[in-house]
Amino acid sequence: MRFCLILLTIGLSGWAAAQNPSDAQYWMKQIDFEQNRIDLMDGDIDDSLVIGNAEQNQLATALYLRGINQFQNSILNMNGPVQLQYSRAMFEYCKKIRYEQVIHLSAAQKQFQLMKALLSTDNDQKTLELLKHDVKSGIELIDVVNLKAFAKTYWVYAAKYYPTDVLNAFKNLAYTPIGSEVLLALCRIDPGAIKQFFGSNHMIDRAVKNSKDSVAMFIYQIYTTYGTQSKAYALLDPLLRKQMSLTEAEALSKKPREFVLYLMQLKKLPNIFAEYTVDKEIETYCMEKVVEINLRHEEQDEFRFQPIASDNAYEIYTAMVYCPQEIFTSTFLGMYKRMMEKKKEASGFEFLKAMNFNHFRVFIKQCAGYNKLDDFFSSMSPAEIEQLIKLFAGKLYDNGGDLGPAVDVADTYGSLNNEHFKTLFLNTIQAELKGCIANGNLHGQKLYGLLWQLCDGKAFVDLPFTFTIPDLDRVSHTALFPDGIHIQQHFFFDDEDGENAFKHWLTMYPSSIYKREDKETFVVFKSITGNKMEIYANKPAQEIEGRKALQSLFEQRKRFPDLIVHRGHSYYIENTLNQMTNSNKVAILGSCGGYQNISKAMENAFDVQIISTKQVGTLAVNTVLIQEITETIRSGKDLVWANIWQQVSLKLKDNIQFKDYIPPYKNLGARFIKAYDAM
Repeated sequence: MRFCLILLTIGLSGWAAAQNPSDAQYWMKQIDFEQNRIDLMDGDIDDSLVIGNAEQNQLATALYLRGINQFQNSILNMNGPVQLQYSRAMFEYCKKIRYEQVIHLSAAQKQFQLMKALLSTDNDQKTLELLKHDVKSGIELIDVVNLKAFAKTYWVYAAKYYPTDVLNAFKNLAYTPIGSEVLLALCRIDPGAIKQFFGSNHMIDRAVKNSKDSVAMFIYQIYTTYGTQSKAYALLDPLLRKQMSLTEAEALSKKPREFVLYLMQLKKLPNIFAEYTVDKEIETYCMEKVVEINLRHEEQDEFRFQPIASDNAYEIYTAMVYCPQEIFTSTFLGMYKRMMEKKKEASGFEFLKAMNFNHFRVFIKQCAGYNKLDDFFSSMSPAEIEQLIKLFAGKLYDNGGDLGPAVDVADTYGSLNNEHFKTLFLNTIQAELKGCIANGNLHGQKLYGLLWQLCDGKAFVDLPFTFTIPDLDRVSHTALFPDGIHIQQHFFFDDEDGENAFKHWLTMYPSSIYKREDKETFVVFKSITGNKMEIYANKPAQEIEGRKALQSLFEQRKRFPDLIVHRGHSYYIENTLNQMTNSNKVAILGSCGGYQNISKAMENAFDVQIISTKQVGTLAVNTVLIQEITETIRSGKDLVWANIWQQVSLKLKDNIQFKDYIPPYKNLGARFIKAYDAM
């Protein structure tokens, strides 16, 4: 609702109310001002948003203008003080909306769906369940959530799964009745994140410092004794249980291998203090080993795997499962071989049991992806195999709304060749689905109903949902030329590999077909024959400046790339994902195609099809693949992935490394996410 409409309808008494912060009309007026600000993001206040193509413009307008109007109407239908509270909360939400969020429509759709439930559903239990099944979206609606009777329950639950996100939102909770309890929950889950605020006079520092809670007091004692650089925060569990002194904990934390071995033992225990901090410390230690082995990929195995030469099987396993995004195929295979040689248990099931099944879903997915699942299962009895698959594919609905485990099941099933194992998977999915139907678990019905249809190919009867699973087998020519021009953006990064890849990239576009324009911080190739194409890339040495210049260029044109290519290591991927928009129809992400990255990519670009690889892409394969895709587009043909893969395979003469590249239609995880988000 716009300000001018308010003037016409509420009269003088209403106008007076609109000047009073103690009246809901005042906040409604502020919301209207925020809508005007959002409307102006495309340069005009005209009751519409222009951020890309017609479909995107229509959706953005429906969400940020029409949708907020509907929320205002819902609030105005409320009675008494509640109307004022929700009006102000809605204003706080609108105030935080930025241009980057407007162009990333998928995340907004999820938030608006939850907002609708928060404003219109009287059943608190049902609303809480919806929030628990999309915790991250709920965190963005903090001001509205805080008005609910279940707010404390929700935030404590959210802190268990996303402590960092909840901590970042803490300023909105600090002065609420539930703020103290949420902070204390965070102290018990991730003191390693809490410590960064100590000594800063930040509200979190003051809250912990002045707390009378025994756990908070002990965490602050670690700070006053050893400072924020100490790693003893990860040993909070044995410290609180008086199994070691603070002096002993500090000494242990300075011995990297002994420290991590102790943390690995902690992970075998249920409900430990500081579990999130423990996981981060293990990951940091393991990452150093995996990256070092990766860097030695051209060396002889004896030297290459020297970083784990003295490690036992449990340590090798832990390093593999804590670094799934970084590990090369050859690194995994070499580590797997050494783990199997060193493990004491005859049965793989007993080995995982000895690790308390820590991160076992990651390991099973890795084994399936790297063709080692048959080998690992060969050490197990049929009953153990069946039990492990039940554990792997079971209770997927109990993960704080995280779709990752379900996506792992989909990806693993897609990698299976053994028909017996496929049957065991389907039996487990079917049994879980029937259980969810019997128990009225709607979230579980969505997960398992979708998995059943994705893996079995048939819809399950007696479900209140229908699933539209995309084939992702092609991208039409018209989708890639929304305005008669096709635009690509290639992301390069400022390191030696980036420089080498960029130099080679410059040779990929012959002058007989493309005109090269060299700008200060980026380069663009424009086609002079065939369909109109513009292919942009930042210069690695001007990585940040080049990205900013291109972002500004695209924003000014209100036209963003149709295809993007990530040409860097996985630790750079966040930079690329943050630049993605709903204009992107194809994304080549290399080895960065795990669940978290695919999910983020689809939040920012809901219609994107993703090409990934099980290991870091090679220059030889990338060159042929990108050229084949680009020339197919320039010639005016649809991108039919099966045809693209066939042509690239012929040109590379069955290059073994190309077999690690996954086309969109074979990425069951991506298809699962896309279908789930479409429900």
